[in-house]
Amino acid sequence: MLHFGKASEGMKLETMRHFFKKNKNIKVVSVFAAAALLIFVTLITLVLGVYKFQWNGRFISFTEKVIPFPAVYIRDAGIITVSAVKENTASVKRFYESQDFEQVGMRVDFSTDQGKKRLKIKEKEVINKMIENKIIECLAQERGIQVDDNLIDQLVEDSISKFGNRENLVSDLGKLYGWTIEDFKQKVVKPEIYADKLEEVYSQEVDTSKQKKKADFAWTEAVKKKKDFAKLAKELSDGESAKNGGDLGWSTRKQLVSEVSEKAFSMKVGEISEVIQSPLGFHVVKLEDRKSENDEDLVRLRQIFIQIKTFADWLKEKIKEFQIVVLLQDYYWNKGSASVEFTDPNLREFEENLLVNSEGDPSALP
Repeated sequence: MLHFGKASEGMKLETMRHFFKKNKNIKVVSVFAAAALLIFVTLITLVLGVYKFQWNGRFISFTEKVIPFPAVYIRDAGIITVSAVKENTASVKRFYESQDFEQVGMRVDFSTDQGKKRLKIKEKEVINKMIENKIIECLAQERGIQVDDNLIDQLVEDSISKFGNRENLVSDLGKLYGWTIEDFKQKVVKPEIYADKLEEVYSQEVDTSKQKKKADFAWTEAVKKKKDFAKLAKELSDGESAKNGGDLGWSTRKQLVSEVSEKAFSMKVGEISEVIQSPLGFHVVKLEDRKSENDEDLVRLRQIFIQIKTFADWLKEKIKEFQIVVLLQDYYWNKGSASVEFTDPNLREFEENLLVNSEGDPSALP
């Protein structure tokens, strides 16, 4: 009996140890579960605050920098974060507010109701540009184009040596945009290099033989067969000027594409040019008249214009091929126009009438 009693006591002690151990495990699990629930609730609150309620403030700004909340998802090209959109929009706002427009009778005020809408339009433009830059970089890398930091640094140094000094550049970037020189490299220089290199590849890939053949035919008809130029323009030319027999009206040097301008201002009245190629297409131009006005030379041209698919046209088609999701509630992705648009019809209407609604505000100018 004594042995049995000792065994019983041993069993009781073992049972108690097991009970306390089990309770301890339960407490640990409970603590982890509570912590996980707290984290989940906090994240849900932050997500609602960022996307639905659009909270602002230092804590939210800090959180958005730590947690890469996506503003836009671009399949195969990555994401654009909420923090990046806000930072770039703030830079645009800073630029306009740092300028002294009063000397030219203009003003910028983003604090009014209309001003807030204009700033929202600027934000939309920022998002569209960021999407374009992301896709350009993706398309370039697919074609084996890489832009390293050494190339970016070299281009910046070359620009500094040509146009000023590093101190002035750093000062201007900080004052106008709130940027460091590294921001300038990554936000401006790098995207421009990718765009230039991709355009070079596109120009080598694009087939313009059909358009060139049509332009050569137009030149032969006008010069060799001496057919009526205006009639040929109506029949063969692309663009709005075809309706007027190719009449472009009076133009200054700056109003014409450089390739056409260079030729037109060296021609004699009545002369017809050879086929001229520009980034827009092929041109055959006839100099109808020339004059000087306010110390500036002007020419009146007719043209037969054969359009080619430009890099911008090609890029827009490529952008349409990407799957894009906009997560910000004020916007949606319009695949037809390949651009971000406002969800609010009132903002869309305001944007359509922007120049009328914002007379005297340079931030409204295209």
